[in-house]
Amino acid sequence: MKNTFKTKIQIPPNIKLTLNKNILSVTGRFGVIYLNIGFITTKYHSFIKLKQQYATFFRSFQKAIVGVNLGFVTRLTFVGVGFRVESIEKNFIKLKLGFSHFVFIKIPFYIKVCAPKKTLLVLKSVDKQLLKEFSSKIRSFKLPDIYRGKGILYKNQILRLKEGKKK
Repeated sequence: MKNTFKTKIQIPPNIKLTLNKNILSVTGRFGVIYLNIGFITTKYHSFIKLKQQYATFFRSFQKAIVGVNLGFVTRLTFVGVGFRVESIEKNFIKLKLGFSHFVFIKIPFYIKVCAPKKTLLVLKSVDKQLLKEFSSKIRSFKLPDIYRGKGILYKNQILRLKEGKKK
């Protein structure tokens, strides 16, 4: 947080910034992100709290510039017998996760989904926070099992397996 006030942001030429009242819109080739800058005009009790709010806004502004220019990608792998992506329909992902039924998950409009393999799900979005929330929602249906190593994992996630019971 100390270096936040010294850091300069380089904005690429294809990024367009517009300010309307307290909302800053960052527009790029992949989409638009809206940021609220209303905290600057409000009065806080301490300078430290304002400094923290500024640092948070600065980081989210950096992420917005990267997101609209390049985009963010999260890859989920399905490890285990019978864990797979069955199909991706208009607004739903159909998953087979070892239950007696399929799991249907509604895809938000701000996320693009593709499945190059049955055991790999690729999520793309402009907003990193919303992408991480959606990927953790998918993971919550089958969290990785630390004894058997099965479940939904992030790509290249290393899972340390525990030992089972000994006789």
